Amino acid sequence: MRLTTSERAILATPVVVVLSIWLLGPAIIGLISTFSNYAPAEPSVEWVGLRNFQTILSDRTFGAAVRNIAMFTLIAVPLQLAIGFCLAEAMRRPFRGRSAVRLLLLLPWLVSPIASGVMWHFLFSSETGFLAFAFRSVGLPAPPSALSQHGLALLTIVLVETWRVAPLVAFLLLPGLAGIPRERWEDAAIDGLSWLGRIRHVALPPVRPIILAVTMLLIGGALATFDSVLTMTGGGPGTETLTPALYSYDKAFTFSDWPIGAASAWLIGGAVLVAGLAYLCLLRRADA
Repeated sequence: MRLTTSERAILATPVVVVLSIWLLGPAIIGLISTFSNYAPAEPSVEWVGLRNFQTILSDRTFGAAVRNIAMFTLIAVPLQLAIGFCLAEAMRRPFRGRSAVRLLLLLPWLVSPIASGVMWHFLFSSETGFLAFAFRSVGLPAPPSALSQHGLALLTIVLVETWRVAPLVAFLLLPGLAGIPRERWEDAAIDGLSWLGRIRHVALPPVRPIILAVTMLLIGGALATFDSVLTMTGGGPGTETLTPALYSYDKAFTFSDWPIGAASAWLIGGAVLVAGLAYLCLLRRADA
């Protein structure tokens, strides 16, 4: 039975009301505050125009955060896609214990980013970490934590986030790969195609739209990376792992500079919006 337009509007009304109150309302208030000097301790509120955005864009710390998140995204997203695709391809065929393997693979994603960050912080620690224990057990001094080393900290966070997110990618791609008829795989094997050839000509064409959607999802998540960085490094050493989201959090809650924090948060939202628009453009081209 099809619903009329008025019936669909009635059913959607509670969702619209909830989103308006708890999502759109605070977002609009935050956007307005970016053009003012509003803060809880500010005695008077004044309009400052684009000054907050100019302050952010001229801040070298924010520039470092942008470079970090760009590097993080360029490394983490392809790595997560590649590992997730390989896991999904390995699980598409039935085997003994596949259900248990699926559950174990999903556990990293089920752990919250905060808990994951705390766990890896202690595992990498030079006092309580696994490597420290292994080195001390053979009489060697414990190595410093990779999270505190210049040149290693950001790469370590990339690997930790890949460990956490790649299983989710696998589960998102698995239905598409499992839906490919067995005959297509058998025909490709009879034609003598290598594993890479079968992936290219059999697996990728039907799941390309899903891969595109997952890629945009990963890019949006990467641009908003915050929780795990906060608990693992706090943005250090120096500004080597600082992200725009962590920059916004520090400005708003550590330094009580709400307008700068809100303005930087809206810049992050703008970057995610650009990624979404790029996804829509690519989707239209694929459908054309």
